Amino acid sequence: MATSIKQLEAILDDIGWKYKSNPGEDGNGYLYSGFPTKVYKDLDGDNYAAVLFSVQENGELIKFIVPKLYNCVDRNNRKAFFEVAIRKSYEKKLCFYDYDHRDGEIRMIVDFPLEDASLTKKQVQRVVKALITLIDANDPDIRAAIDEGKLPLIDYKSDLTHEISKMNSDQQLELLVDIKRRNQSVK
Repeated sequence: MATSIKQLEAILDDIGWKYKSNPGEDGNGYLYSGFPTKVYKDLDGDNYAAVLFSVQENGELIKFIVPKLYNCVDRNNRKAFFEVAIRKSYEKKLCFYDYDHRDGEIRMIVDFPLEDASLTKKQVQRVVKALITLIDANDPDIRAAIDEGKLPLIDYKSDLTHEISKMNSDQQLELLVDIKRRNQSVK
């Protein structure tokens, strides 16, 4: 039992969110709503992010799309944006950034495969809350990349700690012995 556009409307009604609906003839379609942000400002300068709830594949896939999140047409800054976007998508695996090469539009997307399950109110609220939180958290780094071509400082120490934590105790001991050997040869 997949989720129809009517079921999604009922969920948003139950939550109390305002939306515009565009149902398709085939049971697919989308709903459009907006949410306040704390840090992120849209193209008009408002603390607001629009979210498109797209019902696809006969309700077996729901896409949460934040369209027109940013725009990057400067060729020199695109590389910085891609690096930051990949890093942010890797750090928080919920969503990814999508870039339209034709006009420079940047969107944030969450693919939510349901297959034969129904979408719940709790799932919708959690995904939207996480999207808005990520938009706000990522905004300074994404905006610096798009506007100035700047990359954020990377916390290599936490990356290294994470990699070491995945090693078994023998591998960790071997690494420590190797580091000790290198330090002694430098002196």
